Amino acid sequence: MASVVGLGAYFILSPTSTNSLSVQISSAEKDLADLKVKMAADKNASEQLELEVSRSSSAFTQRLNDATSAKEKLEIEQEASQPKSEELDQQIADAEVELETLGKELADASAPLQDIEIQSRPLTERGEVLEGSIKQLEADLAAQKQKADAVAASLALLETRRRSAEESFHSEKERLSAEVKKPFHMHYADKKEVLVRNKVPSGKGIFIDAGYADGLRDGMEFLAEKASDRTAIPFRARLGLVQDRYSYLEFMLSDESGLGPPSLEESEKILLTRSGKISLLDDLDESNQTR
Repeated sequence: MASVVGLGAYFILSPTSTNSLSVQISSAEKDLADLKVKMAADKNASEQLELEVSRSSSAFTQRLNDATSAKEKLEIEQEASQPKSEELDQQIADAEVELETLGKELADASAPLQDIEIQSRPLTERGEVLEGSIKQLEADLAAQKQKADAVAASLALLETRRRSAEESFHSEKERLSAEVKKPFHMHYADKKEVLVRNKVPSGKGIFIDAGYADGLRDGMEFLAEKASDRTAIPFRARLGLVQDRYSYLEFMLSDESGLGPPSLEESEKILLTRSGKISLLDDLDESNQTR
């Protein structure tokens, strides 16, 4: 102990030692000041790091909490959906079994269908042939319709010409016979519209609502036609009994034509055109007697 104290006193009292010690102290103080500055900087950095770590820890804690909550929610949903999932699995299994069964049934049912298809093939081919025939017939019908339209147009033209000729004939007839004294009874080519009153049961004639007062005479012959249907075939008839306002008109049937009596109904109108049989001399004699 005494030696140590002595050594320390030597250093303190020695000038060289004193300078060296001052330098060491200054260096140590400088190092201490630098260390304090560094410590202060490290402290600030440490506090900043602690703050960032605290923030990161809060963020991670929040994310951990969210993940935990989501996990718990998923676990709850999984537990809740477990029975439904098992039910769906069972339904899928049942559907697969049913699909397999249906596949077998379809395979069994396809065999008769194939036989039916083989048997129906000739019918299908026949149907195609008939469809072709129908199309050909439709084409032929269209062609015939065009021809019929052309004939109808020609007929309409001829009908127009006929009416024009008939009008010219009547006009010329009226002009030529304007000064000719006609008999009281119907003259040749005169026309008269009468009404069917009764039909004879034998079908050989009819009674009409015109007679002697209308210019009709016993034995007169007429070319008759239906007033309501000018396209109907005309027929010939002869007066067999003539009264004042009532006459019997007998059908004149031709053995060569093979046509039967016309189909006439009561109250039907017919148009009579005087066609002759009574000679012109007879007409003149009767005309002289009526003067």
